[in-house]
Amino acid sequence: MLHLFEDALNSVESMQNSENINQLNAEFRSILTKLKHFVHTAGLVHKTRVTECYLIDSTYPDDWMQHYIDNCYQNIDPVIATARHEFLPYGWGSVGVRNKSQKNMMQEFQDIGFRSGYAVPLPVSPSMLLLVGMASNDKEINFRDRTILQIAINQYHACYMQITNGGTSKEDCSLSDRERECLLWVAQGKNTLEISSILNISDNTVKYHLKNIMQKLGAHNRIQAVVQAINLGLIHP
Repeated sequence: MLHLFEDALNSVESMQNSENINQLNAEFRSILTKLKHFVHTAGLVHKTRVTECYLIDSTYPDDWMQHYIDNCYQNIDPVIATARHEFLPYGWGSVGVRNKSQKNMMQEFQDIGFRSGYAVPLPVSPSMLLLVGMASNDKEINFRDRTILQIAINQYHACYMQITNGGTSKEDCSLSDRERECLLWVAQGKNTLEISSILNISDNTVKYHLKNIMQKLGAHNRIQAVVQAINLGLIHP
């Protein structure tokens, strides 16, 4: 048991060497692999806008995540709702399930084998939270695992803030009106063809603008660009 704890803590320290969000996510996943019985999601949650949530990473089964997104569960998820008024880590048992839709959603979690959960809300800007949620097939998350997870999540948050804010500032980066339009539609889940149709421009033009945006923000993909732009206050979806 002690060996597992030390091994996990070494992985926590290795997150400090992450140069981008993809590397950071990979290091965090390695910790979960050592703990074996956890899956997670990490995402940005707006403090007041219910529909404004952005997924950063997930180790949930792909079919469940697709089902979750198809049913817009992020808009009713009581674990996410609790983050908007809770400043400390909390377990699923303390989450208020207020209506039938939420009750059914939580029951679906249990039906696919997840019996307990743990969530940690952390600030990234005046209007946004980084929410890291864990789920386990164990009836309860034991003290050892909870301690490792708390340390790992706090380190993930610190590294995330360093990566997203360390290299670029709002003063150093400006987006054109068209670039901002394209990125706002990406934030709404639109793909290249959909954006080109909405803005009445070619798909190559959309790709050109998004490539420029990612270069300006130092992002490796469109979702990272959205996250970075929100953190810097460059867009307000």
